Amino acid sequence: MFEVKMVVTDLDGTLLQSDQSISPADQKTLERLGNLGLCRVAATGRNLYKVRLVLNEVSPFDYVIFSSGAGIMDWKSQQLIRAMSIPLETTTEIMNFLIGEKYNFKVSRELPDNHNFGWWESYDCPELTRYVAHHKKFGDAVKIDPDHPFTASQFLMFFPRESDQFELVKSKVQARFPELSVIKTTSPLDANYIWMEIFPNSVSKAHGIEEICRITGIARENTLGIGNDFNDLEMLDFTQHSYVVDNAPEELKLKYLISLAHYEDGFSHAVNKHVSHHP
Repeated sequence: MFEVKMVVTDLDGTLLQSDQSISPADQKTLERLGNLGLCRVAATGRNLYKVRLVLNEVSPFDYVIFSSGAGIMDWKSQQLIRAMSIPLETTTEIMNFLIGEKYNFKVSRELPDNHNFGWWESYDCPELTRYVAHHKKFGDAVKIDPDHPFTASQFLMFFPRESDQFELVKSKVQARFPELSVIKTTSPLDANYIWMEIFPNSVSKAHGIEEICRITGIARENTLGIGNDFNDLEMLDFTQHSYVVDNAPEELKLKYLISLAHYEDGFSHAVNKHVSHHP
């Protein structure tokens, strides 16, 4: 069995409790990993603003991958070491394409200010309404003016879970913009919806981990990852030891090792299978 030198965890639904805190047991595990000299990485779909709502500067992490890999921060020094964006010309083309196809979408500003966003509504969508109402508390939310596009870091689209719209639209987007990354995730606002995240080329949690491996010199074979949702798939395919918590969708539990649920300290349960209890 390969020695674990890096532990990567998703935040929401994996490490964080329902009140968005880190449990005492998981906090202790993270601190123990630091005492052992292991690299601790949080990999989340949250933007940096929302990461700071649940982590502070002394939280026990060495790196944070945010916005699904579009950004990476050295958490100890608070230095931004990756900030990827979609060029203005491409952003304009995507906006015009989505508007022309009569889709609903949201588009985020450049990192680290991607809590500010624009939105477009082609038809009534409760999930878009929920999204705008919730996220305008964290940043500027404006109706998109097609005549005044801006450089973006991410597009976001919303689809009912039980429909086939996600795959149909994904095929159209990838055919028109093959250079972009498309990521699937469950809505944290309403589990009956699926979100499509559209990012610059090569954005994923896995590519973020790969970059941290390059920086630290830690081999892929020495990594452990734990997640809970579809946007963790590439991450879990990358890490050597890969777990999902028991509250993950059943189809993911068929593919990866299973830990306890996030509210049962599933993070610590997975880590303890591979890392000594003693610093």
